[in-house]
Amino acid sequence: MGLLLFGAACISFSAVFVKLAGVAPAVSAFYRLFVGGLTLLVLLGATKNLDAAKRAMSWPALGCAVFFVCDLLCWHASINYVGPGLATLVGNFQVFLITAAAAVAARRAPRPTFLAAMTVALFGLYLVVGRNFAGQPPEFRLGIGYGLATSVFYALFIMTLKKAVTDNGRAGPMAAMAVLSLAGAALLVPVVVGVGASFALPTAQSWLALLGLGVVGQAVGWLAISMGLAGVRPALAGLVLLLQPTLSYLWDVLFFGKATGPVELAGVALALGGIYLGSVARGAEKN
Repeated sequence: MGLLLFGAACISFSAVFVKLAGVAPAVSAFYRLFVGGLTLLVLLGATKNLDAAKRAMSWPALGCAVFFVCDLLCWHASINYVGPGLATLVGNFQVFLITAAAAVAARRAPRPTFLAAMTVALFGLYLVVGRNFAGQPPEFRLGIGYGLATSVFYALFIMTLKKAVTDNGRAGPMAAMAVLSLAGAALLVPVVVGVGASFALPTAQSWLALLGLGVVGQAVGWLAISMGLAGVRPALAGLVLLLQPTLSYLWDVLFFGKATGPVELAGVALALGGIYLGSVARGAEKN
């Protein structure tokens, strides 16, 4: 469980790094995947396991990389509009989409626990953003829209990751994430060019933030989570992984001075509680 806690803490800083980088979403996503992929390749070489990267390569991996790229583009855009905490909280609603998809595939209704969890989480989200949504600036509403799109692509990424990239587990998590990261970086090159952005980074802060994003957020964080999930009960894993959106929200308050009140905090707590219950329901569906 230690690896899972460490990984969740690492990726909680990803949104902070994106905010500090101050570049276009496509650019920050590119450097995240490129730096993270190279870091994992170096680790594979150091452990004399580069052949695992070859086993992780497959045509289905391209589809998985596409979902991951779309996830990052939407999430990074949401961070720029509404901040690290709220963007990460909304993106984690992927739990409900995955469980709903599993229920449809199994041709059975979701468990009452899942429906209750979704209700609690949605009410919490309403308390955070919905009470005066129409009166919010257009940028805020757009940021929430990007956050919801993030949850969709995040769910698609999670659902395709094992089959498309890990080759039924034979490639290993490090090789799988290396291939996925570098494939995603390659896909982002034409996106960066197409939106008229530049690969040149404006400041030293941008360089340091994107280096931290790639090494800490992408390589170390996701590798620790991939390894730590093995042998951990789904309910416990769901609870531990809630550390990411919780800490991301905390960093937003501490580092960027996000204004918050008791109603909003109550909404965050309800949303996180609903997401946790939803992850427990998802684990129950698998058993």
